[in-house]
Amino acid sequence: MRGESAPQIGDPSPRIELYDLNGKRTAIQDDLRDKIVVIRFWRDCCSYDINEMSRVVQIHRKYIEKGLRIVTIHTGGAREDAEGFVSKLKITFPVLLDPDSKVAKRYGVSKLPCTFILDRNGVIRWKIIGPVEGSIRAAYEKFLASLLN
Repeated sequence: MRGESAPQIGDPSPRIELYDLNGKRTAIQDDLRDKIVVIRFWRDCCSYDINEMSRVVQIHRKYIEKGLRIVTIHTGGAREDAEGFVSKLKITFPVLLDPDSKVAKRYGVSKLPCTFILDRNGVIRWKIIGPVEGSIRAAYEKFLASLLN
């Protein structure tokens, strides 16, 4: 993908093929076709990660029946760190590993956490850079409302 620019809102999401914590290969565009997808790049190095990720877990539970799928990508960190974090928060959605940050670079991620919200056609509709100020639930629901209906 050398020479390509980072995707913008309105662009199709770049193809993601990574392995999860169980060693299963996941291709988001194939495995989550026709779903609203939240892709959240993160690394467990900051205290806000715990707070935000616990809220993301709640959002996932609330909207899974409406077609929302959340996939997190642990980028630039050790697998063991991701496993401990996932266990602590009891995360049930896929956690993919991007240890060398190649996928994060393809997406143009410059600050963590970074969240992309895709519509049912895999098109990027929103991008949230950095931690959410205020209520993460309200912020996500603002972006998701039009897509989930």
